[in-house]
Amino acid sequence: MQLPASLLELADEQDGLLTRQQVLAHGLSRSAIRHALGAGGRWQRVLLGVYATFTGPTQNRHRVRAALLHAGPEAVVTGAVACRGYGMRYVPAASEVMLLVPPHVRRAHVPIATIHRVRSVPAARVVRGVPCAPPERSALDAVRGSDRLRDTRATLCEVVQRGLSTPSRLVAEYDRIDPRGLSLARRAIDDVRAGCRSAPECELRDLIGGSRLLGEPAWNVPLPDTADIVPDAQYREARLALEVESQEWHRYGDAPEATERRRARYASLGWRVLPVSPQRLRAEPEVVLAEIEAAVVGVTQGSTVS
Repeated sequence: MQLPASLLELADEQDGLLTRQQVLAHGLSRSAIRHALGAGGRWQRVLLGVYATFTGPTQNRHRVRAALLHAGPEAVVTGAVACRGYGMRYVPAASEVMLLVPPHVRRAHVPIATIHRVRSVPAARVVRGVPCAPPERSALDAVRGSDRLRDTRATLCEVVQRGLSTPSRLVAEYDRIDPRGLSLARRAIDDVRAGCRSAPECELRDLIGGSRLLGEPAWNVPLPDTADIVPDAQYREARLALEVESQEWHRYGDAPEATERRRARYASLGWRVLPVSPQRLRAEPEVVLAEIEAAVVGVTQGSTVS
């Protein structure tokens, strides 16, 4: 079947997909559609009324595009799919594409998408050709309904750590949207506002918060002596830096030589470093807390320090 050039161009813009409405609007007949979808035809049905103009397997991108075409031109992608589009890694698994649409849009349920009608659809950002909700909204929707605090913290910390959003924008978006299913997000946002930028740092903050000897450290701010070293947490009076070192940190963070140079720099400035692994935080929290307390209180005897 020969398609008009304008329809071919539209299909190219839509990852090879077309809607029934679009095909009919470009002059093709219903029988032509049936022929293209029939035995020996070159099309396949992705959703009711949404067709792929090729015979090969569809990928995630095609399912996202099909969901958008089904929901209409005002729809935006949010949640885990949008977060992955922004390059985030710590995102809850999601089998369906989550979409936001205005209240007047009503669509039948489809197995590949969850469509939420909201009073105000956020302005879309086009990410790799896909209209997505802003990062802070996408991250909050990704953790909506989550019962895993660690995963919620990881997602909301990452959206800030990657520079995709800020704590203030995250708070503003939380206050603006429907809070149902976001009880753990509120707790994670408190950690982000305090300065934590990873789930293990949040867990370390929980641990320190239970101490009668320690105050809140400064989280992810430069040392007072120099702007080029930013420990995960620091007690300035005790000149103690806490660094959370996970397997992920070793794989994607500093190489061993860079770590040695960094530690030497700490020492030259008169700072001690106490490394803390997430594994120890979870396996022996009392021991880790006792080590931190000893390192801090041993220097600043007799006072609650920060």
